[in-house]
Amino acid sequence: MVIMPKEPISIRPVGVVVSDFKECSRTFDYNKESMVYMREDLTDALIGIEYFSHIHVVYYQHRREDWLRLIEWEQDEPPITLPFASEPACQGVYSTRSPSRPSAMGSCVVELLKREGNRLYVKGLDAIDGTPVLDIKIYIPHYDAFPLAETPLNWCMGHELITTSRHFHWDTVNTGLTLGLRTGAKAMQILGIGRGEAVRAEIAGGHFFAQGIEGATGCSVLRGNLFFEELHTSPGQWKLLLADNSREVEIRLNDHIYAGASEVLEVDEYVLFAAVQVREKNNCEDRQ
Repeated sequence: MVIMPKEPISIRPVGVVVSDFKECSRTFDYNKESMVYMREDLTDALIGIEYFSHIHVVYYQHRREDWLRLIEWEQDEPPITLPFASEPACQGVYSTRSPSRPSAMGSCVVELLKREGNRLYVKGLDAIDGTPVLDIKIYIPHYDAFPLAETPLNWCMGHELITTSRHFHWDTVNTGLTLGLRTGAKAMQILGIGRGEAVRAEIAGGHFFAQGIEGATGCSVLRGNLFFEELHTSPGQWKLLLADNSREVEIRLNDHIYAGASEVLEVDEYVLFAAVQVREKNNCEDRQ
């Protein structure tokens, strides 16, 4: 039997963050410098820390409510699931770096630039000015870095279409990619063509959605026949227009959030697609 402690834990801060980062934001510049002002009675506890290039900073998210207002969260309790960026799925808060932990604890590995007495000057600390610091730990690559550690595909973020050699974790992360595969395959089926036979693909949606269509159709940015508009929206605004030499098909997606890629593989097409339209010459045929 597991007994879960119910009493709150009281921790006295060991320092405070001094930073130009004053307000909550959806983005953070990890090249910014800031300072951790430690309690003066702990100055001697810092002896020797200046010989380390990086440290862990553990802090308390004292302005978590500001971030919840920023994301327009209206419920009383903080969220435990959050939508992916550009993915038609949700993830648990513990598989994100969301600044809204159920315990309100935050942590960050930062570069230690210098120490002056009880002042630690650092770079890359993503804590707001005035944040209470709960602990400082030295960063040791042998124990803290794992070069072979795996990261789900949704963490491979970027502004361009990307390629990756990561393993495909179909049941958890590749919802957008799987949705792209099904959309691309449906468009080719309607046109009666195989991979590599389409002359043009126009895509609006998440970048993994575009990757799935690229994989299914063979159209690509490198070949000059794939045109991509990245949308940070729900799938209700995503679409594919695929053309061969004589016809084109446009598929628009339903505004639906999926439990995972396995659901995308299993559901009927009426769940996936809001509209399917085929154009041949000057004629237009709806096939929904």
